[in-house]
Amino acid sequence: MIIGVGESSSNTKCTMKFGTHNGIFHCDEIVGIAILEIAYMNTDVYVVRTRKLDELNKLDIVIDIGGGIFDHHQPGFNVCRPTGEKYASAGLVWRAFAEEAIRNIMTKECMSINETEIKLIKEQIDKEVIIPVDMEDNGEKVSNHTFSFIPKYLPSWLEIPDYNNAFSRVQAIVVNILKATIKDKIVQVVTKKELQKRYDSINNGILEIPAQTMPWLEDVVSFNESHDYRVKFIIFPYPAGGWAAQSVPPSLARKFEQLVSFPKEWAGGNEETLPIISGIVDATFCHNGLFFARAKCKEAIIEMCRIAMN
Repeated sequence: MIIGVGESSSNTKCTMKFGTHNGIFHCDEIVGIAILEIAYMNTDVYVVRTRKLDELNKLDIVIDIGGGIFDHHQPGFNVCRPTGEKYASAGLVWRAFAEEAIRNIMTKECMSINETEIKLIKEQIDKEVIIPVDMEDNGEKVSNHTFSFIPKYLPSWLEIPDYNNAFSRVQAIVVNILKATIKDKIVQVVTKKELQKRYDSINNGILEIPAQTMPWLEDVVSFNESHDYRVKFIIFPYPAGGWAAQSVPPSLARKFEQLVSFPKEWAGGNEETLPIISGIVDATFCHNGLFFARAKCKEAIIEMCRIAMN
């Protein structure tokens, strides 16, 4: 946890002290410091922003300045990934600390994945999130990426600049986004394993999952593409009570279509009208788009799916 940002480590009693340059900040060192914060999330840390080498030499980890292993500005620096993309500070820090950061989020969220899966997530986030940051900082490619908003937090030319305060404000946002990104990747891995276990219990095209928030879409569509026996409806306990069902789309490219829709006459049905229209006493709702329905109990939602398929 970062408890302060300043230009000197004097009288700072944090366990770890990170350093980077002062003045205008860029995406790569903001993201790099965020990675370090997550890798040391159970430790009090302090960020020193300075260009004074005597100050930098007192610190535990320095990035984007100082000539160390996390400074890509050194003469002749040309460290590249196997895929050819040159490293900047964010990528160098991710390469060294990603696995520890992922393990910390895994532990915090009480989830469990193996070392191979940790390495896979490390590679995925590097490709999807970190490489664009590095390429931008190296002047190889400028395009929108996850952290393109960072420069908006720089003080404008119309105000007296307080770069350290601005750094602190955007740093907190970047840390939360990066934590959420790592958590999402871990959830995807855990979800895939859970769905693999549940495919054996598909009941006449209906697959039960434990929660609406389970990110099933990509994996179920992939399952359907490789099996003749397809999942047509996902059912789950509804957070507000009762049960719900959602139609499975034919492909990711057509994710707003359905393999099977609920009957047209059910569209817009509610707790008063839908039992009469459908003949199911416990039916409570059907979306106008005919891809989502609710009922008071599991048996009723299964029956609604069966009627739709028949």
